[in-house]
Amino acid sequence: MIIDALSSFVPEPSAFAAAQLTLARMDGYLEHFDPKSIAGKSREQIEREVQEAGRAMCPSEDEFFAMLDTSAVDKAGVYNELYGTSVGVRTSSNDAVAQFVAKRPDRLFGIGGVDPWDDASVDDMERSVRELGIRAFILSPFKQKLLPTDGRLGRVFGRCEMLGVPIMLHTGINWWRKVDYDIGHPRYVDGMANAFPRLKILAVHSAWPWVMDMMMVAWRHPNVFVDISAHRPKHFTIPGAGWDALLQYGGRMLADKVLFASTWTLMGMSIGALVDEVRSLPLKDGVADKWLGANAANFFELR
Repeated sequence: MIIDALSSFVPEPSAFAAAQLTLARMDGYLEHFDPKSIAGKSREQIEREVQEAGRAMCPSEDEFFAMLDTSAVDKAGVYNELYGTSVGVRTSSNDAVAQFVAKRPDRLFGIGGVDPWDDASVDDMERSVRELGIRAFILSPFKQKLLPTDGRLGRVFGRCEMLGVPIMLHTGINWWRKVDYDIGHPRYVDGMANAFPRLKILAVHSAWPWVMDMMMVAWRHPNVFVDISAHRPKHFTIPGAGWDALLQYGGRMLADKVLFASTWTLMGMSIGALVDEVRSLPLKDGVADKWLGANAANFFELR
């Protein structure tokens, strides 16, 4: 079984355009990852071009499901993140996520967004779970310009705990120069896990470059898990790349706590290619299968 825990935005051109616009609005991202795309251009031109590129990369519904078939993905998480107040970009909606998931509920599950600055958005979490079937919420503290210890995020975590759904939290480095680079350090996840012991927490990106710290936090707390999104699995074996702790602990005592998540929209490669890289890792027998599907099935309570 292969479950892509964090696969794609809602496959709509507007959603893909908004995601690319977000990268342009957060100074540091395009400068770091695609400097040629912005060299000598005005802000207006950059924003226009990235949205055009986003719309162009959006697959059709048929193409999306064909990609899942080609990659042998059994279930995929379709998500939306809400940060209109802090970043100034209007993204998709939890309703749009639910509507797309309803097309193939046997293949998809929905991950919703919440804007902690917006009381109505926080209040809408219960409807999203009970009426729309949202399985988890995803949130990036750095995009909200909030530390995970901030009360605005605390009420979101508390609501997730009350509703019995996980929170998927961006961890690790961020490249937006307007916020502190270590806002995603695992020490904040450690505090969250203590404050909300019944809340399942997924540390998105495994908190790279603080992977050793993240592994120790996951080992300390039964409610903390990690995913391997936004990174090439083949890089995990490179000396000095910072992933040796994931292979050491994630391949042994934390083998039940690592989830595969392709974020193929960021990677520029197919889900299947990323799955193949996971299978090529030096893991004990059975561990790759846990990472690729069994752990996500347990985490999201997929049947």
